[in-house]
Amino acid sequence: HLAMRYLDQLSGGQKQLVGLAQSLIRRPKLLLLDEPLSALDLNYQFHVMDLVRRETAQRNIVTVVVVHDINIALRHAQHALMLKQGALVAEGQPDKVITPATLAKVYGVDGRIEHCSRGIPQVMIDGLTGPALV
Repeated sequence: HLAMRYLDQLSGGQKQLVGLAQSLIRRPKLLLLDEPLSALDLNYQFHVMDLVRRETAQRNIVTVVVVHDINIALRHAQHALMLKQGALVAEGQPDKVITPATLAKVYGVDGRIEHCSRGIPQVMIDGLTGPALV
């Protein structure tokens, strides 16, 4: 239903979906996605990440996705990098990178990783480790 509409008539989330579709149609060997989920509801976030994972595997391409939602990274990434002010703090498998120590170092929060009833890891934030930034 978006195909016949002008770009300026689309919502932020719809524009993101169109941009992703345009990127995939070009059949890149490297797909770079900067916050592709920021304007999407939870349903579309899962659809997009499943699509990206499937296309990455089927086309045998490299995909780099930048997200601020740590739970998305834990659930979908094969490899994760954590940065603080542009400097690399940790990299590797998401469950090895996203730890209470790195959450404290990068975000200044007291956090923990718990697994839901389906075994999926989730970040839980219990508070701040230092003074508030605001």
